[in-house]
Amino acid sequence: MLSFSNLFIGFSRWLTWEAQNNEIERESATGLRYASKMYAAFLKLAEHPEQDITFKIFDLPEVTWNGKGMLEAGYAEPEEWLDAYFLAVITRDSESMDSLSSFPVEIMKQSATKADPVLYSLVEVFQAYHHRHPDYPKMLNDTMKELIADGDDWSLHVGMGYLETFAALTTDIGFDFNETLEKNVQLQEKYWINASGPDIVPVESFLPLQLLGMACMWRDMGNTVTVESDSLPRFLIEGTYF
Repeated sequence: MLSFSNLFIGFSRWLTWEAQNNEIERESATGLRYASKMYAAFLKLAEHPEQDITFKIFDLPEVTWNGKGMLEAGYAEPEEWLDAYFLAVITRDSESMDSLSSFPVEIMKQSATKADPVLYSLVEVFQAYHHRHPDYPKMLNDTMKELIADGDDWSLHVGMGYLETFAALTTDIGFDFNETLEKNVQLQEKYWINASGPDIVPVESFLPLQLLGMACMWRDMGNTVTVESDSLPRFLIEGTYF
């Protein structure tokens, strides 16, 4: 499920290079819809590794699996959660959003692959907002401080971009949402160009799931997204095929 999720996301990212029409848009949206369900199902297995769980995803055959060995193999990382949650936001998949918002961070920390501590804090910030936790503003502020203290390029240009844009979306901190979104789409694109190296296409910068998801949230709150970018397809922001 994880492999096919990544395949569908990659396919939709490459489709941003095609001349956009209804057929291309529908293909991209369909891939993301399947990826959202698969990602959430994959992490559900990690949450209950000993339990057999039956999944029926759209028109695919019904399957029953368990998650034995997933944590030992290093799955269920916070990066996976961040992609899965905002993919659900983009596709308006409230069932997957609710499931992921309750995924215990402590289980992520049991994964054999260890992540930077600030990544777990990022997950907790988004989960806190989803549940309208009263400590959300403090958690947001504390995690921003963590990112600054971390000081590496990812923390300053990608992670901080997530939280700046989310702060503009969810608080009255004084950031203009569209200005903040535009700035951080550009910063993230530059980060992935540098991280990919010369002569390598920075595919990760196409459809930046977290920032695109926030643009969808802003639109669904009744606001206008004024940023024009191939990385933020209008049909996804509008939810045309969802």
